[in-house]
Amino acid sequence: MPFESSLPFVLVCAACAIAALRVWLRFQRAWILVSATLIAATGIAAFVADRMVVTDRETLLELFPRLARAAEAQDVSTIMAALDPDLQSLRDDAGRILAKVRPRDVVLTKLEITLDPPTHPSNAAADLIARVTGNVIDRGAPGTVVVTAVVTLHKKEGTWLITGAEAGPLKPGSAR
Repeated sequence: MPFESSLPFVLVCAACAIAALRVWLRFQRAWILVSATLIAATGIAAFVADRMVVTDRETLLELFPRLARAAEAQDVSTIMAALDPDLQSLRDDAGRILAKVRPRDVVLTKLEITLDPPTHPSNAAADLIARVTGNVIDRGAPGTVVVTAVVTLHKKEGTWLITGAEAGPLKPGSAR
């Protein structure tokens, strides 16, 4: 489908099929019944195709909540698996931050995915805001901080890998 969700198209098909059925009940013409059936079949096919095909955007929208749950569980291996293995400095930084912060609760309050145009389909960026609770302010004292991050990703061999991230605390009153 040329759009992320088939729901609007399916609803239009359902409305048109119902309208065609009402017209068929009034005039009893075979071609109207065939039209209603074809419209309904098109809507059903679009719905099934939407459920079977997972787009890159949907994959990335599922990736970040999974990484947030992994951070809460201190599952470093899951987080490291999402990082590009060719970028050892990124992996080292992530391991150091996870050991220092020890998050207990990570809530994504904003997640916007930007995919590059079809000329470079293997690059993406995620703009996110997360509320992190854990040892984020002082090693011995738990606290909560709201963090904003821009994460860059690259698709290698069918898997989206994080290639970089710029993060920092969200300043109160900022327009993000």
